[in-house]
Amino acid sequence: MATSPYWRPIKYSLFPPLGLATLAAYLDPDLEISLQDEHVERLDLDDEPDLVIIQVYIINAYRAYEIADHYRARGSYVALGGLHVTSLPDEAAQHAETIFIGPGEQTFPEFLRDLAAGSPRSRYASSVRTLESLPPIRRDLIQPHRYLVPNSLVVSRGCPHHCTFCYKDGFFAGGRSFYTQLVDDALAEIARLPGRHLYFLDDHLFGNPRFARDLFRGMRGMGRVFQAAATVDSILRDDLIEDAAAAGLRSLFVGFETLSAASWAPASARTSAATIATSRAVSTASAS
Repeated sequence: MATSPYWRPIKYSLFPPLGLATLAAYLDPDLEISLQDEHVERLDLDDEPDLVIIQVYIINAYRAYEIADHYRARGSYVALGGLHVTSLPDEAAQHAETIFIGPGEQTFPEFLRDLAAGSPRSRYASSVRTLESLPPIRRDLIQPHRYLVPNSLVVSRGCPHHCTFCYKDGFFAGGRSFYTQLVDDALAEIARLPGRHLYFLDDHLFGNPRFARDLFRGMRGMGRVFQAAATVDSILRDDLIEDAAAAGLRSLFVGFETLSAASWAPASARTSAATIATSRAVSTASAS
């Protein structure tokens, strides 16, 4: 967390918490809403909100539970979601009135309707997976000056692969584990972002080649430069990487799970129009 001697400001101040800003778009715009990120600021814990939503990762779980217990003691309704909650729902349920399992585009609006009716459930598990007709992300709640890459975005959820070491299959259990926005919606979100530089936080931006190709071709002429993540095979199998480069791709993060020469030597002679870095993109959490 931001107050810990082990906190690494560069890592945790890279990107704003888009998950919470996405959920905030479902709230009544006339409500007083505060989005706080302890990775980049000290939390104001003296307020008395009616509803508190906390996104929980394993690295921030103890702190998230501490904050949740604090607000419950003050009479706030607390809801928890995120990767850690999906992994250990019974643990998280001890610190909240409601928990969310899996992604929240379906379950959060359902929860809000139940809350308004006075009958919210203790658990909501996602089963319907779609990014169609999403309201615009509440970027007005984000303080862009606090982040190294404020113009981050996500135009897909999950990944088409099923690697045994990855969180993805567990988080997306009960429904589709990879799906994208409509291309026009993704382009509209890009058009709303100021400045020139973008960063796609998608696990695998090239995971749906047809979507990726249409997206990149739609981005031509927008004057953007961007970074993204993908697998090495997806950039070597056809000319999709060329479309990406023409749209403004300047670096691609590829995670190599082995450095065995036998695993990747056949691809070593291939080059692309974009720089390949052996690293992976990371996303931020709301509490640390």
